[in-house]
Amino acid sequence: MYKNNFSGNQKEQRGFTLVELMIAATISLVIMLVIGTVFVSSRQTFRVQEDNARIQESGRFALEILGRNIKQAGNADVPFTGFKVSFSGVAINGTDGGSGVPDTLTIQYDGVIGDRDCAGNPVTAAGTIIQNHFNINTANASLRCAGSIAVVPTAPGVPPTGVELVENVEDLQVLYGIDTSGDQSVSQYVAVPPDWDQVVTARICVLVRSDKTNIASVGNSYLDCNNVAVAVPSDGRLRRAFSATFNLRNRINILP
Repeated sequence: MYKNNFSGNQKEQRGFTLVELMIAATISLVIMLVIGTVFVSSRQTFRVQEDNARIQESGRFALEILGRNIKQAGNADVPFTGFKVSFSGVAINGTDGGSGVPDTLTIQYDGVIGDRDCAGNPVTAAGTIIQNHFNINTANASLRCAGSIAVVPTAPGVPPTGVELVENVEDLQVLYGIDTSGDQSVSQYVAVPPDWDQVVTARICVLVRSDKTNIASVGNSYLDCNNVAVAVPSDGRLRRAFSATFNLRNRINILP
């Protein structure tokens, strides 16, 4: 009679011990922690890079808008007679906000049919003047402009509310280069010119912030439009100042 003898050769099967399970769980947690740390760090780096790109774009766009208007300041329309006429309005004007307060800027120039002011109002007749008034909406941090078209130029005054052009712009500072010797070069830069007809250049600075909060480390600092180091506020937004100098082309070249 044949006898099954396999039962004595079978090995005893065992599971994992508690110690082995704890070691495996610890290793898994460490790996997950490392992966999570790398992910959070990468995400934060991406957020910073993305907001830096948006800040750069907003700063350049704001300077482009202001620079284009400054270059047109005081442009006198040439009538069909071909003789160049002088501009009858106030080419450039502004108010100095003082310490910690944004400045304002007012630009006037002769409009040509088809031109538009910063609010989109079209020039429909010859002999009209475009007036663009720039200031900062401190309530929501944006560069805004109020445009108007008039036959007779009006005193610049304080810029009205206007339409928002660029978001997240906290400050606007303007220094005017004046020519006191009549050689079409800047003698000095001042916040408020004694004679606005002496202004030949304008140095513009805009302070742009990031849209997202809690990106910059509180306690660090940034340089404002006055080149002063300022501590990052509690909102943790990134901030950067952009500046450029623009010529009033219609005053630099007085030759026919």
